[in-house]
Amino acid sequence: MTRSPRATRTARLAGAPARVGAPAVDESAARRARSASQRSDLAEQLIRGVPARIMRPRLVFLACLVTVVAFGLLMVYSASSVTAMKESGDPTYFLVRQAVFAVLGAGFVAALASRRFPWDLLRTDAIWWLWGVCLVLLIVVALMGAGSRGAVRWINIGNVFTLQPSEFLKPVMILLVSKLLSDYYETESIDTQTFLAKMAIGVVVPLIFIFFQPDLGTTIIIGFTVFVLMVLAGISKRVVVGVFALAAIAIAIAIAIAPYRMERLLMAGDPWSDPYGDGYQATLAIMAFASGGLFGRGIGGSTMKYFYLPEAHNDYILAIIGEELGFFGTLAFFAVFAAMVYAAFAIAKHSPSRYGAFVAEGCATIIMAQFLVNALGILGLIPMTGKTMPFISYGGSSLIASLILAGLILRVSIESNTSAPYEARRARFAVMSEEDAVSDHVGRSTAGEPRVRRGGRSSARTDGFSVYDGAAGRSAPTSDGARRSPFAARGERRGADGGYGRIDLHGDPADRLRDRGPRVRDGRRGSSTSRRDRYDR
Repeated sequence: MTRSPRATRTARLAGAPARVGAPAVDESAARRARSASQRSDLAEQLIRGVPARIMRPRLVFLACLVTVVAFGLLMVYSASSVTAMKESGDPTYFLVRQAVFAVLGAGFVAALASRRFPWDLLRTDAIWWLWGVCLVLLIVVALMGAGSRGAVRWINIGNVFTLQPSEFLKPVMILLVSKLLSDYYETESIDTQTFLAKMAIGVVVPLIFIFFQPDLGTTIIIGFTVFVLMVLAGISKRVVVGVFALAAIAIAIAIAIAPYRMERLLMAGDPWSDPYGDGYQATLAIMAFASGGLFGRGIGGSTMKYFYLPEAHNDYILAIIGEELGFFGTLAFFAVFAAMVYAAFAIAKHSPSRYGAFVAEGCATIIMAQFLVNALGILGLIPMTGKTMPFISYGGSSLIASLILAGLILRVSIESNTSAPYEARRARFAVMSEEDAVSDHVGRSTAGEPRVRRGGRSSARTDGFSVYDGAAGRSAPTSDGARRSPFAARGERRGADGGYGRIDLHGDPADRLRDRGPRVRDGRRGSSTSRRDRYDR
């Protein structure tokens, strides 16, 4: 009998030898099978005891983060050396301060990544205390804050450091919104009215203080991040359209009531219309990019930092990057930053809880939004709002807050390896005997009150079943007629085999397995046996 080509191919793929003279096997199917097996094995590999699907984005994120922070220190030194030499006589003045801020931020990252950090505490109402501290700091800024050019955004701490509370509000806001979304969509512990009320208080109130500093850029960045989290949570399209329309109207009104905002909006379209006035910085930034060419002037070779471009080491540091590294160097920097944000979203994807996913997505979104606001503003595509480049621009509050956001993302990645998706729900289950609990659950059984099932065909042989402690055996009836575990009667919480709750069907196992179906003939008239007796012969 000759095999068909399909049968031959199936047999060969299964390891069976094909007959001589049979048609050739389709090697492409075998290659596809081997490739699928290799991909499956790759997904199950472990990297230092952690599944590769979790560890790979974590390593990519860490590598990109270290690269971006180190590159930021280098560019701060390059862009600020001339200004630092003139103001303090030390060309490394801003570099040393930025390095100190980086070390402080790295300390926050290490603390958040530590197993000793009370991560679960952030999911409780304790986050409202952090929110309250940020709100108090915003009130202090409104009453006695420091600033420049008409904006009051900082709190002077001696002559050492200026604290900008709106920067530290970003991670706190993400944690708060993530908790509210998790309570509403994941655990369903709050109703719609409570959710909307808490969102209005937690989000709108601090944004009002930030808006009147005035700081429209930070207001838009935080508001946009909250909006994205609500969309990712699955809010209805009607609410999405309504919130988007209200935000657009609010931004339009904010621009219309402030003449300087309207001038910035008009200047973004044509900065050359007033190159020595409102378009001064924008035109110099464009000139810096143009003079960099494809490969740039080299690190330290910028000419715009010689008191031509104001805030060269702060808001406009991207222009110095474009001048010294050129088009391809700037693209490489963009690629590393994009890889870091992509890895953050990949970390969110593998989070075992929606709360962790919300935190990682919120941190990645706010970092990406601030990056785009700064980059597009320097390129003249949108009005410049004075927002720093995350991890790159000089500034203690900005760098430390950005590293806190990075630390939260890493913490979500670490939490992804500690539990399976259903362990949190399984932890809320409990099994209790009729006399004593057999789990560490306090209170009543999550399965309800224990019941004894009675009646049915087998009621003559079994009078129901109940749950009791320990190994298999018959539960002992008590004086009130209820059944009690034989182990509980001896004062034991668990059985001899260390098992937890068992089910007693109150019948002989052999009797339950014996067939009670119709009788069958055994080939001889008048002689019948059960199927079990017949098959056992």
